[in-house]
Amino acid sequence: MTEPAYQWRGLGLDVTRHFFGVDDVKLVIDLMAEQQLNVLHLHLSDDQGWRIEIPGWPELAGRSSGTAVDGDPGGYYTLADWAEISSYADRHGIAVIPESDLPGHTNAALHAVPGLNPDGRTPDPYTGIEVGFSTLSTAAALTERYIEQIVTQLAALGRGWVHIGGDESKATPHDQYRILVQQAVDAAHRAGARVMAWQEAADLLAAGDVVQVWDKAIGYQGVLDAAARGVRVVLSPGDHAYLDMKYDPDCRLGLSWAGTIELRDALEWDPRQIIPGLDPAAVIGVEAFLWTETLRTRDDLSYMLLPRLAAFGEVARDGSGVGRWQEFAPQVADQARGWTERGLRWHRSPGVDWLD
Repeated sequence: MTEPAYQWRGLGLDVTRHFFGVDDVKLVIDLMAEQQLNVLHLHLSDDQGWRIEIPGWPELAGRSSGTAVDGDPGGYYTLADWAEISSYADRHGIAVIPESDLPGHTNAALHAVPGLNPDGRTPDPYTGIEVGFSTLSTAAALTERYIEQIVTQLAALGRGWVHIGGDESKATPHDQYRILVQQAVDAAHRAGARVMAWQEAADLLAAGDVVQVWDKAIGYQGVLDAAARGVRVVLSPGDHAYLDMKYDPDCRLGLSWAGTIELRDALEWDPRQIIPGLDPAAVIGVEAFLWTETLRTRDDLSYMLLPRLAAFGEVARDGSGVGRWQEFAPQVADQARGWTERGLRWHRSPGVDWLD
């Protein structure tokens, strides 16, 4: 069997905007394994909720796990739940990497812990989907300890990997952003962990860390500079790899800020062409992402993943999906019969002669 083109063949799942329990995550792992994906990136905290038990910080899950977008039910993973997910992933050859986003996307933490707010006053719970309004602060009494302990504990859960976020920190003054992200990077390194962060934090990462690219509007110079220092790159371009984008304008689920993504769009792209001038050797892989602002149920998950996850898997294994449509279409039609037999809901993308 030919070795996959990329070492890192990932799928990110947002369990914060809406919470998905252990069995739902196991389904996602099953679908990943079928496509030979090997990294599950779980987005565990955001403005809308906190989703992981943290010893020493019981208020995070205690006060901020019960909310979700539109006031829907929340939830969180106990350490036993996390162990169950990790063990199940291990059996499928999949690593699980935890993310707690900072310094933005932190309203749930700010709501839970008064000492993370400079004035000690906690904001109300947030159940909308706007971004960029929340931030940690260097002036708050508990911020440094919070970053140190959360990052350290998540690095242990991630077995030496931790994603620290760093995106869309629009409310964070630039000087504070650099201080806060650097604190998180340093905490991870002290714990012996490798850091992953979103594109905006590229300047603060060190050799061996990983920058995750998602939005061409941000620009790529920071990524190029980071790669020259030995930072590795994972590509998650929103217009190809964000599987929460609508299939078409009439799709009930999903968003469309990066456009619409039909099955063929998810297949026919070449990661090596995303960032002009980037040394291909710096790219260790690709990662699709499923954000859940509009997704509430297991059926919603499978509908947005399938069939596009099969196209993404093709790119991750082969290095590019450009020119592969005619070969891929009958293959995905055959896969879809198995999805139907298992009772999974999926999208009948145009251009494929579906067999059922």
